[in-house]
Amino acid sequence: MNTLSFSCQGESHIAAGKVCQDYSLSAISEDNDGIAIVCDGHGGRRYFRSDVGAKIAAEVARRNVGTFMREAGSLLLAGKPFTQQSTISAQIDNQDFNKIGAVGHAFRQLLGSIIFEWNIEVQHHAKENPVTEAEMKELDPQWIADFNNNRSLEKVYGCTMIVYAQSEQYWLAFQIGDGKCFTFDETGQWSEPIPWDEKCFLNKTTSICDSSAIDEFRYCFEGDGKFPIAAILGSDGIDDSFGTAENQANFYVQILKSLARNGIDDTLSEIRSTLPQLSKIGSQDDMSLAMVFDLGKVQKAYENLVKWQISNVMQMILAEEEKILKANKVQESLSDISKPTRQDIIDLQYADADEKKALEAKEKLRDRLASLERELSLSSTETATPAPMQEKAAQASTTSSANEPDEAPDSNVDTETINERPENDTD
Repeated sequence: MNTLSFSCQGESHIAAGKVCQDYSLSAISEDNDGIAIVCDGHGGRRYFRSDVGAKIAAEVARRNVGTFMREAGSLLLAGKPFTQQSTISAQIDNQDFNKIGAVGHAFRQLLGSIIFEWNIEVQHHAKENPVTEAEMKELDPQWIADFNNNRSLEKVYGCTMIVYAQSEQYWLAFQIGDGKCFTFDETGQWSEPIPWDEKCFLNKTTSICDSSAIDEFRYCFEGDGKFPIAAILGSDGIDDSFGTAENQANFYVQILKSLARNGIDDTLSEIRSTLPQLSKIGSQDDMSLAMVFDLGKVQKAYENLVKWQISNVMQMILAEEEKILKANKVQESLSDISKPTRQDIIDLQYADADEKKALEAKEKLRDRLASLERELSLSSTETATPAPMQEKAAQASTTSSANEPDEAPDSNVDTETINERPENDTD
């Protein structure tokens, strides 16, 4: 089992002189259990120590998950099929509340312990570190008064959290807030195993600092012998740089291909140079990535990862062909009109422009398809070299009518709930 992690300051944070509010870690325990954690501190001025809160949250989660895995994990999860559990509010909506059993209660105890210890450490940090003069210049007087009177301290340190952990008998994952966890299997297919929370929408997110945080966590686990070859956690700064989940998955596939061909050290070095570039041309937000993976299985899955990319590009080509047909129908319907109206002329101009964009995108996709097919044909001889990750990041955050897997449309505002993000910050 292998792990890696990296966090970088976002482009907008650099411009504004703000610290990186993300924190990530990954580790292998003495028992050979792997863990990856990503925490994203909230960006609003109200959360002026969220960077500290994110680090505290990650360390607290690491300790508590380690204890859970040593003392109860195998007993509770070994042999269990893949299971997902949504938030308490979603359970109520689906009328399945209180049907979680012993495993659910154990998870609730684990999550409750994380929240409790995080709050204790936050209070200790606040006590030992009064509001500084620099902080006072940026804060509402009421926030300072609240801080000095020990009111709502948790808000100052608020953050989201994603955790993935794996032993030799099972794996588990849980989350509060936005960001995403992707898992990949031997066939090159991917999934998002942790249920999504619909409260995470646009510039709002659930948070460990919420009074109802225990009810806002969602989780999943599996102990029936099926393990992903890799689990990749990413903060919302990465999510917001890609137009679709397929595009984001493709970026992660590039990381896995690099691991397979170039090894861990070179891939981590490439990640360190790529994420800042992705932030600059994408979301401009802080970015964090953390992984647990089996390098040997990733290497064996190389061809299947390329095949997934080929399949994805072919789907994108079909989508562009549909756009071309649609534009052609409009062109044909308007071409024989002897006295076109102003609206007819506008519609025809749009159809011509749509056709041109789709044809250009289709041609670009065909080039990409040919490149991937060459890569696949060479992969059996282990001479194939995946395209540089940084090149993929640049493509992925560029507007593309093709919307191909390595080219996303303009950065979309993704999700976050209950805690507002600042104007130019998506965390």
